[in-house]
Amino acid sequence: MLKIVGAFFVCLWCADFLTGFFHWLEDTYCLEHYPLIGGFICEPNIEHHVDTQLMVRTGTFFSRNMLQWGMAASIFGLLVICGWANVYTFVTLLLTSFGNEVHRWNHMHKTSPLVTFMKDLGVIQAHRQHSMHHKPPHTGYYCVLTSQVNAVLERISFWRSLEKLIAVTTGIAPKRESRRDAVTVKAKS
Repeated sequence: MLKIVGAFFVCLWCADFLTGFFHWLEDTYCLEHYPLIGGFICEPNIEHHVDTQLMVRTGTFFSRNMLQWGMAASIFGLLVICGWANVYTFVTLLLTSFGNEVHRWNHMHKTSPLVTFMKDLGVIQAHRQHSMHHKPPHTGYYCVLTSQVNAVLERISFWRSLEKLIAVTTGIAPKRESRRDAVTVKAKS
């Protein structure tokens, strides 16, 4: 039983890292004028930083999560084709695919007793930690499932180090200062 619980938490922390990685990519490099992903992925991300309650007021459970479910299913399908799929990758991708919903719960003023209980238990991210991401300039605390992974990544400056590595090896600098939400944040400061 202990092995199953331990495996679940490893999958949860890996899933949390994946939510953080994609969130970091969106916040750091995604601009609304990019072809294909600009209006579909970048613009909603920017709108979320301008109006943090937008994801609470709009959409349905299905519309909020279908992109993540599709991506998780596609990645799992690829893993199956490559022979790398197993129960751990399935659980990790399943948990990752609900990152948007947990993220939404952290923007809600009131959640169900079960969600509140899971937050209090530390199984899912507490509002207090996620709110740190929404403090200008939005350059940390990207993981949205738990509070544990962010604590480690922030302590070792993981995201800033990754940005420096990318800039040095590819010449690509972060785009966050070019985003409309950066202008909005500066105006509010």
